[in-house]
Amino acid sequence: MKKAIIYILASALALSALGGCTWFDRLKQDYEETHTEVMEGESPAEAEVSNDINIGIVDFDTLNPLLTGSPTMKECLQFVYEPLFDVDERGRIVPVLAESYTVSPDGRTIDIKLRDGVTWQDGTLFTTQDAAYTMKQIRQGTTQFTDNLSNVADYTGFDNDKLRITLNYAVPNFVTFLTFPIVKYQTDMSGLANFIPVGTGPFCFSAQLGTGKILLSAYDGYWGGRAYIDSITATVIPDAEKYRSLFDASEIDVITDSLLNLSEYTPRGSVTNNEYVTNRLTYLGFNTQNPIFRGAATRRAISKLIDKDNIVNSALYSRCVAVDTPINPTSIFYYDTNTRFKKDEILAMSLLGDDSWGANANGDFTRIVAGETQILSFNILTDADNAEKRAIAEKIAAGIKEFGIPCEITALPYEEYRNNINSMNYEAVIDEITLSPNNDLTPLIASSGNSFGYVNPAVDTLASQLGMTADEEQQKELYRQYGTLVTDDMPFIPLYFRKGYVMSSSKIKSEVLPSVTRQYRSTARWSVK
Repeated sequence: MKKAIIYILASALALSALGGCTWFDRLKQDYEETHTEVMEGESPAEAEVSNDINIGIVDFDTLNPLLTGSPTMKECLQFVYEPLFDVDERGRIVPVLAESYTVSPDGRTIDIKLRDGVTWQDGTLFTTQDAAYTMKQIRQGTTQFTDNLSNVADYTGFDNDKLRITLNYAVPNFVTFLTFPIVKYQTDMSGLANFIPVGTGPFCFSAQLGTGKILLSAYDGYWGGRAYIDSITATVIPDAEKYRSLFDASEIDVITDSLLNLSEYTPRGSVTNNEYVTNRLTYLGFNTQNPIFRGAATRRAISKLIDKDNIVNSALYSRCVAVDTPINPTSIFYYDTNTRFKKDEILAMSLLGDDSWGANANGDFTRIVAGETQILSFNILTDADNAEKRAIAEKIAAGIKEFGIPCEITALPYEEYRNNINSMNYEAVIDEITLSPNNDLTPLIASSGNSFGYVNPAVDTLASQLGMTADEEQQKELYRQYGTLVTDDMPFIPLYFRKGYVMSSSKIKSEVLPSVTRQYRSTARWSVK
């Protein structure tokens, strides 16, 4: 079997050899030993499978994980850098560089114990100083993660392996915000393209070949045990279309939906579609200050006239998951056992009666309030620049009109659409939000600042109580109360959570389990054999 020869021009090689990490000469030797060509008459199945994978990078800017604005660069650097905590595919908190944490009774003080025995890829010890330095850079507003620490009042490190964070107010599972990459103390934050990464992850930077390829290799000193894959080649790609075509040609082994709408993509060949449910929630919101929608029963009645299964299957082609509860349905905190999301006109009629609506001789739903007759009809605001939102609005309006309630649609250009939402100049609206990894609904329904005009102090109280415990069973019960209260009051109707996708070639034999915080997780356990 003829071995492949690597020819690298010296002028194209920008090499940084890191102590405790695989040297380029060894990487070159490994490459020659594991990469083989298929001889004439030899079937591909007989050729040895190389113990490495290839990924693509679009919009390469810097190898600093806190500064890069490229989604694919962020994904690449997940092989090299690690967070304090991760969130798994069920929404559970997974300690990474942290070992454990405790929450004070008022939920405002988080004490974190860091993992012992972790070394940076230059051989130095990982300490609290590194975590504190990273937080300082983020709080100074120079990184992509400023919002993660917006609730932090103070932080301090002690004993080299402990970190105390003080919050302005308690929030559920605050440590899910600590999923950003940790960089080493005094890491250069100038953002230069020639930045040399030094992380704690299972793979380390070995070489940059010109401006076209970045070589990563398994870090022998990794605290979680040496990675199963020996090396990763990251190729700089000019655009998303080329990114997809290289995957089709099996020249890269994994792609994500950070650049491509993989929900509408049919790849060539044998691939694994690693599907997960994102925290992106689409909903129909109500202006609860509008006289028509001041009663919760009316809002709930409208929800019973929406066939969510039909919307997801016919308009969205099963790219989403329908819900009645505004909690990610794959989360351990999701409690709704309902699996069918059909309309229920009988229940809708009963709920309308609870709010004093009745059908008159003309078939209109009317009621008398303070001596004045109200007629039940409304308009749904949607984004004219978003075909999907328009399609959802049309589906909902059609079902409501079929029941006998006049319902029209107003589609406005995006900026005007957003201005109308912010000024509450609407009756009902199709909108969406990406919830934080802790499933906190506060940004959506807090008594101050929400776009529904909705006020319920009990919701705020429950959110605070959720932030005061790290006990999973207590949290499950509180989330049940939280979700039930919101769905009973119905300031908005949860419609669906969008799915996300990471596609991997048949070469990757291990399970790829993306989540709402990271698309490349547990990469040390990825394998090709």
